[in-house]
Amino acid sequence: MLFFHALLMATIVWLLNSVCPMWLKWSTYLGAPLISGLINGIILGDVAYGLQFGATVMMAFLGIAVVGNAVPSDVCLAGYVGVTMSMLAGVDPAVGLTVSATLGALGTIATPAYMTINSFWVHRADKYAEEGNTKGIFYMNALAPLVFTFFLYFIPSFICIYFGSPLLDSLLSILPAWITAALSTVGHILPALGLAMLMQLLFKNSLIPFLILGFAIAGYLKLGIIPIAIIGTALALMHYMYTRKAEV
Repeated sequence: MLFFHALLMATIVWLLNSVCPMWLKWSTYLGAPLISGLINGIILGDVAYGLQFGATVMMAFLGIAVVGNAVPSDVCLAGYVGVTMSMLAGVDPAVGLTVSATLGALGTIATPAYMTINSFWVHRADKYAEEGNTKGIFYMNALAPLVFTFFLYFIPSFICIYFGSPLLDSLLSILPAWITAALSTVGHILPALGLAMLMQLLFKNSLIPFLILGFAIAGYLKLGIIPIAIIGTALALMHYMYTRKAEV
């Protein structure tokens, strides 16, 4: 079961980094922890745990913005490898978040390597184009990147999940309680950091009242996430409609 689980998740990572169109890849990247949590929850037979795990990890990546090829964190590896490893080890979502964030940071090394090596295939394709070699152009544009990303993403992802999950489980079981508590504390801080990054991207003076209102509703009325989200959606629609009419 673990073999096929690791095979599936490694294949997803490989395909996302090789054959997915850019618009689909980035939209899936942004939802990587959520989607991965759902998939792993279905496989493990505990969808609630999967969604909780995916949502917790997703909080840390809400404010990530990719400018050009500057990738601050590899959400794909964090979501599909980090979440899978942590869920298979059965750890708390806050602890798993630290694992995912670490893999996401390490994954930033893979992106420059991928872009650099791909430039070689482009130059080879240009040479084949001058020679009129259509097969060579096809191989350089379609197959060569697939083979390279297989070694760059698939194999490391498979190894991490297949061998790393039992190792992570064993490691966490022998660690002192204070280390596990420290990892959990860091895991609780990272979502706040992700929200702060998102607020920095979306910050406008006109939105401050909505931020204060949201904290007041959560703190004093003790409403859950779903009713707050519904109220927030209604306020956002009202804000959009009224400000749009004022501009017209």
